[in-house]
Amino acid sequence: MGDRARQRAAALSERALAVPGAGLILRVLRDLAVSDITDRAMTLAAQAFTAVLPMVILLAAFPDSDIVTDALGDLGIATGEVDVDEATVPDSVTAFGLLGALMVIGGATSLSRAMGRMYTSIWQVTKLPLSGWWRWVVVILLLPVGVVAQGFAANLHGINLIGVTFGAYGVLGVILEVLATFVIWSLMFTLLPRLLVSGQVPMRLLALSGVVTGVFITVFLVGTRIALPRILKETTQHFGTLGLVFAAISWLFFFAGIVVVCTIVIHSLTCDTGRVGTWIRQRFGTPAPFPPRPEALDDLLEARPSPSSNG
Repeated sequence: MGDRARQRAAALSERALAVPGAGLILRVLRDLAVSDITDRAMTLAAQAFTAVLPMVILLAAFPDSDIVTDALGDLGIATGEVDVDEATVPDSVTAFGLLGALMVIGGATSLSRAMGRMYTSIWQVTKLPLSGWWRWVVVILLLPVGVVAQGFAANLHGINLIGVTFGAYGVLGVILEVLATFVIWSLMFTLLPRLLVSGQVPMRLLALSGVVTGVFITVFLVGTRIALPRILKETTQHFGTLGLVFAAISWLFFFAGIVVVCTIVIHSLTCDTGRVGTWIRQRFGTPAPFPPRPEALDDLLEARPSPSSNG
């Protein structure tokens, strides 16, 4: 009975693989199943919660930060509700600005390192040396720029030049907002992996991954723009600040999950041995890991026990 079942399973597998594209789909599903998507997404979400948000708050706390404050206001983040009137002594503000900036940037690089580990693992390339520490700082500074840019894009829906509106939303404005959102996050997730893997992955391939990521993030942001206000209102009413924190972590988890899944899928398609993978490699290139650094090889050899120590 067991042999018959195995024969049937093998026959079904052969028939399934005979369907055009079935092998590619199975490869993508297998790569998604073994890539620890949940762990990676939760790690990035937690790091983002403790890194990007403090960076945005820090930018909004500096004097002459009206641009940042206005952009956050368009996203529904009312930074003006924070009472800092008693802490606006010039000396204390300067001291907090310098020390706070150094502490926040130093701690926030943990997100950059986590993203670097994710990209190098998925693309199967070499981890960059510590001499590239400046890349972590640039990455953590770029992310708040994306958030602020999204804040300005969120205000485009009010543009109305053709006389067609739905409440406070103009048709032209909504189209412009969606396009701006797509451009912002496509560029963001092309530049970020470029910084974190350097030239090991061709720029065209990273751009392809960035465009795919930008499409799904745009869909996600449009959906959350509709549903998130109601979710935040209900969770805040039932759980107070704890509900707000849980909603923020959940939102970041799905956002990070999109980034991880899109990167895995593009890598899986690139490695396909069929027509799709061949076409992608011809048009967009293939990853080329840097050779291992000599000092890394020396550390590995020193870590291995010598034969005499086992004798």
